[in-house]
Amino acid sequence: MKEKDRNLIYRFCELGGTYLLIALIFMMPISVIFRQILMRGEYFPVVLDLFSAALLFITLIKLTQGVMRFKQKLLLILLLIGISLIFLSALNSLNQSFSFQGKPSRYEGFTTWCCYFTLLLSSLSLCEEKHRRWVLYAMLGAGLINGIYTIIQYFEIMPRLTYYSELYREVKLVPGLCGNANFLAANMVMLSGIGAAGFIMAQNWRQELFFLGSLMFSITIVLMTKAMGGLLGLCIVFLLMITVMLKEWKQRPHWRMDSGQLTILGTAAILLVLLIMLVTNHPLMQRFIQQLQDGLGPLLGETISEKSGSGRYLVWKNALNFIPQTWLLGSGPDTFGLLYHSVYPLNNAQYYDKAHNEYLEVLLTMGLPMLLCLLSIYGTCLKNILQRFISKQATWVSAACLFAVCGYLVQAFFGISYMLSAHLLWILLGLGAGQQLNESKMRNYAD
Repeated sequence: MKEKDRNLIYRFCELGGTYLLIALIFMMPISVIFRQILMRGEYFPVVLDLFSAALLFITLIKLTQGVMRFKQKLLLILLLIGISLIFLSALNSLNQSFSFQGKPSRYEGFTTWCCYFTLLLSSLSLCEEKHRRWVLYAMLGAGLINGIYTIIQYFEIMPRLTYYSELYREVKLVPGLCGNANFLAANMVMLSGIGAAGFIMAQNWRQELFFLGSLMFSITIVLMTKAMGGLLGLCIVFLLMITVMLKEWKQRPHWRMDSGQLTILGTAAILLVLLIMLVTNHPLMQRFIQQLQDGLGPLLGETISEKSGSGRYLVWKNALNFIPQTWLLGSGPDTFGLLYHSVYPLNNAQYYDKAHNEYLEVLLTMGLPMLLCLLSIYGTCLKNILQRFISKQATWVSAACLFAVCGYLVQAFFGISYMLSAHLLWILLGLGAGQQLNESKMRNYAD
Protein backbone atom coordinates (compact mmCIF):
# COMPACT_ATOMS: atom_id res chain seq x y z
CA MET A 1 0.00 0.00 0.00
CA LYS A 2 1.31 3.46 -0.89
CA GLU A 3 2.31 5.80 1.90
CA LYS A 4 -0.25 8.35 0.74
CA ASP A 5 -3.05 5.78 0.98
CA ARG A 6 -1.90 4.69 4.44
CA ASN A 7 -1.90 8.31 5.59
CA LEU A 8 -5.42 8.74 4.27
CA ILE A 9 -6.65 5.61 6.07
CA TYR A 10 -4.94 6.68 9.27
CA ARG A 11 -6.46 10.17 9.23
CA PHE A 12 -9.91 8.78 8.44
CA CYS A 13 -9.77 6.26 11.29
CA GLU A 14 -8.11 8.56 13.83
CA LEU A 15 -10.43 11.52 13.23
CA GLY A 16 -13.46 9.30 12.63
CA GLY A 17 -12.94 7.49 15.93
CA THR A 18 -12.41 10.77 17.79
CA TYR A 19 -15.50 12.43 16.34
CA LEU A 20 -17.65 9.36 16.98
CA LEU A 21 -16.56 9.23 20.62
CA ILE A 22 -17.30 12.94 21.05
CA ALA A 23 -20.69 12.58 19.34
CA LEU A 24 -21.57 9.60 21.56
CA ILE A 25 -20.61 11.51 24.71
CA PHE A 26 -23.00 14.34 23.79
CA MET A 27 -25.78 12.19 22.32
CA MET A 28 -26.22 10.03 25.42
CA PRO A 29 -27.55 12.87 27.64
CA ILE A 30 -29.25 14.66 24.73
CA SER A 31 -31.23 11.49 23.93
CA VAL A 32 -32.65 11.63 27.47
CA ILE A 33 -33.79 15.22 26.86
CA PHE A 34 -35.60 14.03 23.72
CA ARG A 35 -37.31 11.34 25.79
CA GLN A 36 -38.41 13.96 28.32
CA ILE A 37 -39.80 16.17 25.54
CA LEU A 38 -41.58 13.38 23.66
CA MET A 39 -42.58 11.61 26.91
CA ARG A 40 -42.03 8.17 25.42
CA GLY A 41 -39.28 5.74 24.52
CA GLU A 42 -35.70 5.37 25.71
CA TYR A 43 -33.29 6.27 22.94
CA PHE A 44 -29.93 6.03 24.69
CA PRO A 45 -29.58 2.21 24.33
CA VAL A 46 -30.00 2.58 20.56
CA VAL A 47 -27.52 5.48 20.53
CA LEU A 48 -24.94 3.38 22.37
CA ASP A 49 -25.45 0.38 20.08
CA LEU A 50 -25.21 2.38 16.83
CA PHE A 51 -22.18 4.42 17.81
CA SER A 52 -20.42 1.36 19.21
CA ALA A 53 -20.98 -0.51 15.94
CA ALA A 54 -19.53 2.40 13.96
CA LEU A 55 -16.56 2.67 16.34
CA LEU A 56 -15.88 -1.06 16.08
CA PHE A 57 -15.87 -0.83 12.28
CA ILE A 58 -13.39 2.07 12.25
CA THR A 59 -11.17 0.48 14.91
CA LEU A 60 -10.96 -2.81 13.00
CA ILE A 61 -9.94 -0.94 9.85
CA LYS A 62 -7.25 0.85 11.82
CA LEU A 63 -5.92 -2.38 13.30
CA THR A 64 -5.99 -4.43 10.09
CA GLN A 65 -4.46 -1.84 7.76
CA GLY A 66 -1.19 -1.61 9.63
CA VAL A 67 -1.35 2.06 10.62
CA MET A 68 -0.99 1.36 14.35
CA ARG A 69 -0.09 -1.45 16.71
CA PHE A 70 -0.44 -2.39 20.37
CA LYS A 71 2.79 -2.81 22.32
CA GLN A 72 1.17 -5.45 24.54
CA LYS A 73 -1.59 -7.93 23.76
CA LEU A 74 -2.64 -8.78 27.34
CA LEU A 75 -5.53 -6.32 27.44
CA LEU A 76 -6.89 -7.57 24.11
CA ILE A 77 -6.73 -11.15 25.38
CA LEU A 78 -8.59 -10.17 28.55
CA LEU A 79 -11.32 -8.49 26.49
CA LEU A 80 -11.77 -11.64 24.40
CA ILE A 81 -11.91 -13.81 27.52
CA GLY A 82 -14.41 -11.42 29.10
CA ILE A 83 -16.73 -11.46 26.08
CA SER A 84 -16.60 -15.26 25.99
CA LEU A 85 -17.42 -15.57 29.70
CA ILE A 86 -20.33 -13.13 29.44
CA PHE A 87 -21.69 -15.03 26.42
CA LEU A 88 -21.51 -18.35 28.28
CA SER A 89 -23.18 -16.77 31.29
CA ALA A 90 -25.99 -15.43 29.09
CA LEU A 91 -26.53 -18.89 27.60
CA ASN A 92 -26.80 -20.31 31.13
CA SER A 93 -29.09 -17.49 32.29
CA LEU A 94 -32.29 -17.56 34.29
CA ASN A 95 -33.72 -15.36 31.53
CA GLN A 96 -31.83 -15.29 28.22
CA SER A 97 -33.79 -12.31 26.95
CA PHE A 98 -32.68 -10.19 29.91
CA SER A 99 -29.13 -11.47 29.69
CA PHE A 100 -28.61 -10.81 25.98
CA GLN A 101 -30.68 -7.65 25.48
CA GLY A 102 -30.72 -6.33 29.03
CA LYS A 103 -33.61 -5.96 31.45
CA PRO A 104 -36.00 -3.14 30.47
CA SER A 105 -34.96 0.15 32.12
CA ARG A 106 -31.51 -1.29 33.02
CA TYR A 107 -30.08 -2.62 29.73
CA GLU A 108 -26.96 -4.22 31.23
CA GLY A 109 -27.00 -7.41 29.16
CA PHE A 110 -24.49 -9.02 26.82
CA THR A 111 -25.08 -6.41 24.10
CA THR A 112 -24.24 -3.55 26.45
CA TRP A 113 -21.07 -5.26 27.68
CA CYS A 114 -19.99 -5.66 24.05
CA CYS A 115 -20.52 -1.91 23.66
CA TYR A 116 -18.45 -1.19 26.78
CA PHE A 117 -15.55 -3.29 25.53
CA THR A 118 -15.82 -1.63 22.12
CA LEU A 119 -15.58 1.81 23.73
CA LEU A 120 -12.47 0.69 25.59
CA LEU A 121 -10.90 -0.68 22.41
CA SER A 122 -11.76 2.37 20.28
CA SER A 123 -10.50 4.91 22.82
CA LEU A 124 -7.43 2.72 23.37
CA SER A 125 -6.75 3.01 19.62
CA LEU A 126 -6.51 6.82 19.56
CA CYS A 127 -2.88 7.62 18.82
CA GLU A 128 -2.67 11.40 19.16
CA GLU A 129 -2.67 13.22 22.49
CA LYS A 130 -4.67 16.16 21.18
CA HIS A 131 -7.52 13.83 20.24
CA ARG A 132 -7.55 12.36 23.73
CA ARG A 133 -7.80 15.91 25.09
CA TRP A 134 -10.71 16.63 22.75
CA VAL A 135 -12.59 13.65 24.17
CA LEU A 136 -11.99 14.85 27.75
CA TYR A 137 -13.22 18.33 26.88
CA ALA A 138 -16.32 16.71 25.35
CA MET A 139 -16.95 14.94 28.66
CA LEU A 140 -16.78 18.28 30.49
CA GLY A 141 -19.13 19.82 27.92
CA ALA A 142 -21.67 17.01 28.26
CA GLY A 143 -21.29 17.27 32.04
CA LEU A 144 -22.14 20.98 31.84
CA ILE A 145 -25.35 20.16 29.97
CA ASN A 146 -26.18 17.47 32.53
CA GLY A 147 -25.38 19.78 35.45
CA ILE A 148 -27.45 22.70 34.16
CA TYR A 149 -30.37 20.34 33.59
CA THR A 150 -29.94 19.01 37.14
CA ILE A 151 -30.00 22.51 38.64
CA ILE A 152 -33.17 23.35 36.68
CA GLN A 153 -34.62 20.05 37.88
CA TYR A 154 -33.61 20.61 41.49
CA PHE A 155 -35.32 24.01 41.68
CA GLU A 156 -38.26 22.84 39.50
CA ILE A 157 -37.87 25.77 37.13
CA MET A 158 -39.24 23.85 34.12
CA PRO A 159 -41.15 20.92 35.67
CA ARG A 160 -42.68 19.74 32.38
CA LEU A 161 -39.23 19.26 30.87
CA THR A 162 -37.43 17.99 33.97
CA TYR A 163 -40.09 15.77 35.55
CA TYR A 164 -39.03 12.66 37.47
CA SER A 165 -40.46 10.19 39.98
CA GLU A 166 -42.69 11.74 42.63
CA LEU A 167 -41.12 9.42 45.20
CA TYR A 168 -37.68 10.90 44.53
CA ARG A 169 -39.00 14.43 44.15
CA GLU A 170 -40.29 14.44 47.73
CA VAL A 171 -36.72 14.11 49.04
CA LYS A 172 -35.02 15.97 46.15
CA LEU A 173 -33.06 12.96 44.85
CA VAL A 174 -32.49 14.52 41.43
CA PRO A 175 -31.46 12.10 38.64
CA GLY A 176 -30.39 14.74 36.10
CA LEU A 177 -29.92 13.13 32.69
CA CYS A 178 -28.65 9.85 34.17
CA GLY A 179 -31.90 8.24 35.32
CA ASN A 180 -31.02 8.00 39.02
CA ALA A 181 -29.28 10.13 41.64
CA ASN A 182 -26.61 7.46 42.18
CA PHE A 183 -25.86 7.25 38.45
CA LEU A 184 -25.64 11.05 38.28
CA ALA A 185 -23.23 11.07 41.22
CA ALA A 186 -21.03 8.45 39.53
CA ASN A 187 -21.00 10.57 36.38
CA MET A 188 -20.02 13.72 38.25
CA VAL A 189 -17.34 11.94 40.30
CA MET A 190 -15.54 11.13 37.05
CA LEU A 191 -15.92 14.72 35.82
CA SER A 192 -14.58 16.00 39.14
CA GLY A 193 -11.51 13.83 38.57
CA ILE A 194 -11.03 15.38 35.13
CA GLY A 195 -11.41 18.89 36.58
CA ALA A 196 -9.08 18.21 39.52
CA ALA A 197 -6.39 16.83 37.21
CA GLY A 198 -6.74 19.80 34.87
CA PHE A 199 -6.36 22.21 37.79
CA ILE A 200 -3.13 20.53 38.90
CA MET A 201 -1.65 20.16 35.41
CA ALA A 202 -2.70 23.63 34.17
CA GLN A 203 -0.08 25.67 32.37
CA ASN A 204 -1.50 29.13 33.10
CA TRP A 205 -3.99 30.86 35.38
CA ARG A 206 -6.78 30.79 32.77
CA GLN A 207 -6.65 27.01 32.65
CA GLU A 208 -6.57 26.88 36.44
CA LEU A 209 -9.72 28.99 36.69
CA PHE A 210 -11.48 26.92 34.02
CA PHE A 211 -10.70 23.57 35.64
CA LEU A 212 -11.34 24.87 39.16
CA GLY A 213 -14.78 26.01 37.98
CA SER A 214 -15.40 22.57 36.43
CA LEU A 215 -14.36 20.88 39.67
CA MET A 216 -16.58 23.05 41.87
CA PHE A 217 -19.52 22.60 39.48
CA SER A 218 -19.17 18.79 39.63
CA ILE A 219 -18.94 18.86 43.42
CA THR A 220 -22.12 20.95 43.61
CA ILE A 221 -24.04 18.43 41.50
CA VAL A 222 -22.78 15.49 43.59
CA LEU A 223 -24.01 17.25 46.74
CA MET A 224 -27.42 17.74 45.09
CA THR A 225 -27.71 13.99 44.53
CA LYS A 226 -27.19 13.21 48.26
CA ALA A 227 -25.52 9.95 47.15
CA MET A 228 -23.09 8.59 49.72
CA GLY A 229 -21.23 6.57 47.10
CA GLY A 230 -20.68 9.78 45.17
CA LEU A 231 -19.32 11.52 48.26
CA LEU A 232 -16.94 8.61 48.83
CA GLY A 233 -15.75 8.87 45.23
CA LEU A 234 -15.16 12.60 45.71
CA CYS A 235 -13.04 11.85 48.78
CA ILE A 236 -10.80 9.61 46.66
CA VAL A 237 -10.46 12.32 44.00
CA PHE A 238 -9.55 14.90 46.66
CA LEU A 239 -7.07 12.52 48.29
CA LEU A 240 -5.28 11.98 44.98
CA MET A 241 -5.44 15.68 44.19
CA ILE A 242 -3.94 16.78 47.52
CA THR A 243 -1.23 14.10 47.32
CA VAL A 244 -0.12 15.31 43.90
CA MET A 245 -0.38 18.97 44.90
CA LEU A 246 1.89 18.53 47.90
CA LYS A 247 4.45 16.79 45.71
CA GLU A 248 4.32 18.80 42.51
CA TRP A 249 2.89 22.25 43.29
CA LYS A 250 6.28 23.97 43.58
CA GLN A 251 6.57 23.58 39.82
CA ARG A 252 3.61 25.96 39.35
CA PRO A 253 5.27 29.35 39.95
CA HIS A 254 2.33 31.44 38.69
CA TRP A 255 0.44 30.76 41.93
CA ARG A 256 1.30 33.08 44.82
CA MET A 257 0.52 30.49 47.49
CA ASP A 258 2.52 27.30 47.92
CA SER A 259 0.93 23.86 48.18
CA GLY A 260 0.83 23.82 51.99
CA GLN A 261 -0.96 27.17 52.24
CA LEU A 262 -3.44 26.23 49.52
CA THR A 263 -4.18 22.85 51.13
CA ILE A 264 -4.70 24.42 54.58
CA LEU A 265 -6.94 27.13 53.12
CA GLY A 266 -9.06 24.61 51.21
CA THR A 267 -9.39 22.29 54.21
CA ALA A 268 -10.38 25.20 56.46
CA ALA A 269 -13.03 26.32 53.96
CA ILE A 270 -14.53 22.81 53.80
CA LEU A 271 -14.59 22.48 57.60
CA LEU A 272 -16.23 25.91 57.91
CA VAL A 273 -18.98 24.93 55.48
CA LEU A 274 -19.56 21.63 57.34
CA LEU A 275 -19.70 23.47 60.67
CA ILE A 276 -22.30 25.92 59.34
CA MET A 277 -24.37 23.02 57.97
CA LEU A 278 -24.15 21.24 61.34
CA VAL A 279 -25.09 24.31 63.40
CA THR A 280 -28.00 25.23 61.12
CA ASN A 281 -29.24 21.61 61.09
CA HIS A 282 -29.06 21.53 57.30
CA PRO A 283 -31.14 18.68 55.72
CA LEU A 284 -28.11 17.37 53.84
CA MET A 285 -26.13 17.18 57.08
CA GLN A 286 -29.05 15.40 58.79
CA ARG A 287 -29.15 12.84 55.97
CA PHE A 288 -25.38 12.40 56.13
CA ILE A 289 -25.44 11.75 59.90
CA GLN A 290 -28.36 9.33 59.60
CA GLN A 291 -26.72 7.37 56.78
CA LEU A 292 -23.43 7.35 58.68
CA GLN A 293 -25.19 5.84 61.70
CA ASP A 294 -27.02 3.31 59.52
CA GLY A 295 -23.85 2.37 57.71
CA LEU A 296 -21.50 2.09 60.68
CA GLY A 297 -23.98 0.32 62.96
CA PRO A 298 -23.52 -3.21 61.53
CA LEU A 299 -19.76 -2.69 61.40
CA LEU A 300 -19.82 -1.95 65.14
CA GLY A 301 -21.75 -5.11 65.97
CA GLU A 302 -25.37 -3.99 65.61
CA THR A 303 -27.88 -6.31 63.96
CA ILE A 304 -28.22 -5.78 60.21
CA SER A 305 -31.68 -4.41 59.48
CA GLU A 306 -33.54 -3.47 56.32
CA LYS A 307 -32.36 0.14 56.80
CA SER A 308 -28.66 -0.58 57.38
CA GLY A 309 -26.54 1.23 54.80
CA SER A 310 -29.71 2.44 53.01
CA GLY A 311 -30.79 -1.19 52.72
CA ARG A 312 -27.55 -2.27 51.04
CA TYR A 313 -26.14 -4.33 53.92
CA LEU A 314 -29.19 -6.58 54.09
CA VAL A 315 -29.09 -7.14 50.32
CA TRP A 316 -25.37 -7.90 50.43
CA LYS A 317 -25.78 -10.29 53.37
CA ASN A 318 -28.58 -12.20 51.66
CA ALA A 319 -26.92 -12.14 48.24
CA LEU A 320 -23.77 -13.84 49.55
CA ASN A 321 -25.84 -16.97 50.15
CA PHE A 322 -26.15 -17.47 46.37
CA ILE A 323 -22.40 -17.68 45.71
CA PRO A 324 -22.12 -21.51 46.07
CA GLN A 325 -24.63 -22.00 43.26
CA THR A 326 -23.59 -19.13 40.96
CA TRP A 327 -19.81 -18.88 41.35
CA LEU A 328 -18.93 -20.42 37.97
CA LEU A 329 -21.14 -18.71 35.36
CA GLY A 330 -23.58 -16.75 37.49
CA SER A 331 -27.31 -16.42 36.97
CA GLY A 332 -26.84 -14.46 33.74
CA PRO A 333 -26.19 -10.76 33.07
CA ASP A 334 -28.89 -8.42 34.38
CA THR A 335 -30.78 -11.13 36.30
CA PHE A 336 -29.93 -10.23 39.88
CA GLY A 337 -33.55 -9.38 40.67
CA LEU A 338 -34.77 -12.76 39.42
CA LEU A 339 -32.11 -14.55 41.44
CA TYR A 340 -32.54 -12.55 44.64
CA HIS A 341 -36.34 -12.56 44.77
CA SER A 342 -36.57 -16.23 43.91
CA VAL A 343 -35.73 -16.70 47.60
CA TYR A 344 -36.18 -13.37 49.38
CA PRO A 345 -39.48 -11.45 49.30
CA LEU A 346 -39.93 -7.80 48.47
CA ASN A 347 -38.64 -5.43 51.15
CA ASN A 348 -41.34 -2.80 51.80
CA ALA A 349 -42.57 -3.40 48.24
CA GLN A 350 -39.07 -2.62 46.92
CA TYR A 351 -37.75 -4.83 44.12
CA TYR A 352 -33.96 -5.16 44.15
CA ASP A 353 -32.92 -5.60 40.53
CA LYS A 354 -29.29 -4.78 41.33
CA ALA A 355 -26.90 -5.72 44.14
CA HIS A 356 -25.94 -2.07 44.84
CA ASN A 357 -22.33 -3.16 44.53
CA GLU A 358 -20.93 -3.55 41.03
CA TYR A 359 -18.39 -6.20 42.00
CA LEU A 360 -20.90 -8.33 43.89
CA GLU A 361 -23.29 -7.90 40.96
CA VAL A 362 -20.74 -9.32 38.51
CA LEU A 363 -19.84 -12.17 40.88
CA LEU A 364 -23.46 -13.31 41.27
CA THR A 365 -24.72 -12.75 37.72
CA MET A 366 -21.63 -13.62 35.65
CA GLY A 367 -19.49 -15.71 37.99
CA LEU A 368 -16.13 -15.57 39.72
CA PRO A 369 -14.06 -16.07 36.52
CA MET A 370 -15.72 -13.00 34.97
CA LEU A 371 -15.15 -10.93 38.13
CA LEU A 372 -11.46 -11.86 38.08
CA CYS A 373 -11.29 -11.03 34.37
CA LEU A 374 -12.98 -7.66 34.94
CA LEU A 375 -10.64 -6.80 37.81
CA SER A 376 -7.71 -7.80 35.60
CA ILE A 377 -8.93 -5.41 32.89
CA TYR A 378 -9.23 -2.61 35.44
CA GLY A 379 -5.85 -3.48 36.92
CA THR A 380 -4.08 -3.62 33.54
CA CYS A 381 -5.49 -0.26 32.49
CA LEU A 382 -4.71 1.39 35.84
CA LYS A 383 -1.18 -0.01 35.82
CA ASN A 384 -0.48 1.59 32.45
CA ILE A 385 -2.19 4.85 33.43
CA LEU A 386 -0.12 5.02 36.61
CA GLN A 387 3.11 4.21 34.76
CA ARG A 388 2.47 7.12 32.42
CA PHE A 389 1.43 9.43 35.25
CA ILE A 390 4.56 8.91 37.35
CA SER A 391 6.86 9.23 34.34
CA LYS A 392 8.27 12.45 32.93
CA GLN A 393 5.68 12.18 30.14
CA ALA A 394 2.72 12.71 32.48
CA THR A 395 -0.04 14.85 30.97
CA TRP A 396 -3.51 16.09 31.85
CA VAL A 397 -4.93 13.01 30.13
CA SER A 398 -3.02 10.56 32.32
CA ALA A 399 -3.86 12.49 35.51
CA ALA A 400 -7.53 12.89 34.55
CA CYS A 401 -7.96 9.20 33.73
CA LEU A 402 -6.24 8.15 36.97
CA PHE A 403 -8.34 10.45 39.19
CA ALA A 404 -11.65 9.77 37.42
CA VAL A 405 -11.27 5.99 37.18
CA CYS A 406 -10.15 5.61 40.81
CA GLY A 407 -13.06 7.76 41.99
CA TYR A 408 -15.56 5.70 40.00
CA LEU A 409 -14.17 2.30 41.02
CA VAL A 410 -14.34 3.20 44.71
CA GLN A 411 -17.91 4.52 44.54
CA ALA A 412 -18.81 1.32 42.64
CA PHE A 413 -18.70 -0.52 45.98
CA PHE A 414 -22.00 1.23 46.73
CA GLY A 415 -23.24 1.88 43.21
CA ILE A 416 -24.78 0.32 40.14
CA SER A 417 -23.40 0.18 36.61
CA TYR A 418 -25.66 2.03 34.17
CA MET A 419 -24.88 2.95 30.58
CA LEU A 420 -25.64 6.68 30.99
CA SER A 421 -22.62 6.89 33.30
CA ALA A 422 -20.60 3.72 32.75
CA HIS A 423 -19.81 4.52 29.11
CA LEU A 424 -17.54 7.32 30.36
CA LEU A 425 -15.60 4.88 32.55
CA TRP A 426 -14.73 2.61 29.63
CA ILE A 427 -13.68 5.52 27.44
CA LEU A 428 -11.46 6.88 30.23
CA LEU A 429 -9.85 3.47 30.75
CA GLY A 430 -8.96 3.33 27.06
CA LEU A 431 -7.73 6.92 26.83
CA GLY A 432 -5.39 6.50 29.78
CA ALA A 433 -4.05 3.06 28.92
CA GLY A 434 -3.67 3.99 25.25
CA GLN A 435 -0.90 6.45 26.07
CA GLN A 436 1.28 3.48 27.03
CA LEU A 437 -0.11 0.60 25.00
CA ASN A 438 -0.61 1.86 21.45
CA GLU A 439 1.84 3.18 18.92
CA SER A 440 1.21 4.86 15.58
CA LYS A 441 3.11 3.43 12.62
CA MET A 442 2.76 6.76 10.83
CA ARG A 443 5.85 8.80 11.62
CA ASN A 444 4.18 12.10 10.82
CA TYR A 445 1.46 11.54 13.43
CA ALA A 446 3.18 9.69 16.27
CA ASP A 447 3.16 11.42 19.67
